[in-house]
Amino acid sequence: MAVYWLFRLTILVTRPLPLWLGYFVAAAVAEVCYYFFRRQRRALNENLARVLNSSDKRRVDAVARRAFRNFGKFVIDFVRFPIITRTEIRRRLAFSQWVELDEATATGRGVILITMHFGVFDLGAAALAAYDYPISAITEDYGYQKMDDLIHGSREKLGMKVIPSDTMVTQVFRSLKRGEILALAIDVPPPGQEITVDFLGAPAVVSAAPARIALRTGAWVVTAMVLRGPQSAAIIRPLLDFRSVRYEPTGDEERDVRELTQQIMRAIEPVVREHPEQWFIFRPMWPRTAERSTLAAFAPKA
Repeated sequence: MAVYWLFRLTILVTRPLPLWLGYFVAAAVAEVCYYFFRRQRRALNENLARVLNSSDKRRVDAVARRAFRNFGKFVIDFVRFPIITRTEIRRRLAFSQWVELDEATATGRGVILITMHFGVFDLGAAALAAYDYPISAITEDYGYQKMDDLIHGSREKLGMKVIPSDTMVTQVFRSLKRGEILALAIDVPPPGQEITVDFLGAPAVVSAAPARIALRTGAWVVTAMVLRGPQSAAIIRPLLDFRSVRYEPTGDEERDVRELTQQIMRAIEPVVREHPEQWFIFRPMWPRTAERSTLAAFAPKA
């Protein structure tokens, strides 16, 4: 309940501010938070050491601080959800793959857009909804009904359909059967959907849900990384990869899920390597094996 009222207060305070000023404040606050959120900081540094393939503590730390600042900007976008308009979304969108997207949706198979906690991912689906594409997003509940209603309602106002993660099975299959678009993240697996595949050269734990849904519905699988910028922090720049993920089911579901998930993560790798500062993942992505002691050494000491 307290988080809900704090959220409402933040909306009230930031509503009059220009977006650039909100970003400026958020980046400054994120710099402070970087030193106080020790567990998240260590996980992020550990992950980025792998992405950068670097043992240079100063380099890893510099990128991690930029990731924290980008997360602060993401929070401003998230807070503005209840007041953002379709017109603003359209103005901020930089996207040139309409023809490919139309070709995929025209097949009637349904399209699964698979993303990560990266860039401005939460606005990617909203951007397509603002152009009247039928799109649903699997979302997490916040543990308080008024908070859920506020956030989910603001997304629906922009034209998105919201599918709560605890009721997703039936709605997901109906949505894809109608040939619609489904958006979901792969880097935070829901309980019971964990799978380990190679990512950036080492075994990483991700979600098996996207592959499992695709195999059971026959939907197109498209990786969708939504960048912030580059010219402006406000720009929403979805990068959709229609070619990298191709799969032929063998009939062995578990084997197929693993292979398809591997293809998805392989398609995502180049964008993460190119823009590591836009990936704000605050949980360890790679199992803590013997290499943990080496990677942890790169994290700043508390």
